[in-house]
Amino acid sequence: MFRNSVILGIILIMCFFTLTQAQPEKGWGIGVAVVDIQQLFEFSASEGMAFNSSIHFPFVLSPTFRLEPEIGYFRAKDVQELNNDKIEDTATQWRVGIGIFPQSVLKSSTLYYGARVGYVNLNLKEEETFQGITSIDEATASGFFVAPAMGGEYYFSNSFSLGAEVQLFYAKLSTDVKNSQVDITTNLINTRGLVFVRFYF
Repeated sequence: MFRNSVILGIILIMCFFTLTQAQPEKGWGIGVAVVDIQQLFEFSASEGMAFNSSIHFPFVLSPTFRLEPEIGYFRAKDVQELNNDKIEDTATQWRVGIGIFPQSVLKSSTLYYGARVGYVNLNLKEEETFQGITSIDEATASGFFVAPAMGGEYYFSNSFSLGAEVQLFYAKLSTDVKNSQVDITTNLINTRGLVFVRFYF
């Protein structure tokens, strides 16, 4: 988070000290964002430096407004084996969303502010084999998220930009545990930093 915040700060400083570059007043593009997803859930397969790369599709509708749909997918598997015993943990996440952003053009850069909203689904599966007997525990969590956000991007040309974004991320998830009557509702709130690379057409 600190590293991404520093990158965003550098980009914002560049807004004020760089020469004017071309940038699209209208059009669409494709971009990639990277964010640490370890905050989203505690699961052995996602521990450590797990990153969720999402694909974004910015649509610049005017110099002052953009929409940015996104899709993301993450899958991790952790296998532990000892003799003939084995524990296999699998975590799968996917999400869809859209960002709605008024924006301001500053020389060779753009500042935008608004929110991202969408749907997220997490599937956690643990398969344990002990003395030849296999047992499976599985849970699925799903729900909607909203993330007020502010970001900026620097245009190296009218078709390529580098940017960063900070968010206040909130999600409400409902968890279904297989073969259980237990209902679990989870409320998540945290700050996130993203780094973007975008190409425009």
